This record gives sequence, C-alpha cells and structure tokens, in this order.
Amino acid sequence: MLTTVVKLSERNQMVLPKAAREALGVKPGGRVMVIVEGQDVRLLPEPESWSDYIYGLGKSMWEGLGGGENFLREERAAWQEPTG
Repeated sequence: MLTTVVKLSERNQMVLPKAAREALGVKPGGRVMVIVEGQDVRLLPEPESWSDYIYGLGKSMWEGLGGGENFLREERAAWQEPTG
C-alpha cells in the first residue's frame, strides 16, 4: 500500500499522484469517478461502458420482489383494481 499526501490549490484542485494514475489506468484527459460514503472517498476509473458497469446492480432488489416479471404482473393487476 502506498500513502501520499497531496496539497489542494487555492481553487481546491489537486494533482493525482503518478502511482494512483497508474493503478487506475488513467491517462491525461481521462476521467475518474469519485465515490463518497460518509468520510470515505474512493476513486475509480470511469467505466468504458456504463451499461455494462450498472448491469445487475438491482438484481437482489428484484429477487426480493419475486422477480421482475412477477413485480410487473402485480403492478398491472393493481392498475385494474377499482379505487374508491
């Protein structure tokens, strides 16, 4: 593990250290995602394909609802119920 301290400029900018750029595989002009969770901050390279990156993220949620098809069937049935 490498620990480096960087200084923020007056405009709150910093230079990403070379070891971090190499570990992330980013080049000049490349983009980095900044993920903030409480006081923890993670840097990840921007995915080449966002659809591939997010594919399956909601899988456990849909499984908890009985699957996407079941959820859709229940929603459509609720639209048919009389209100009132």
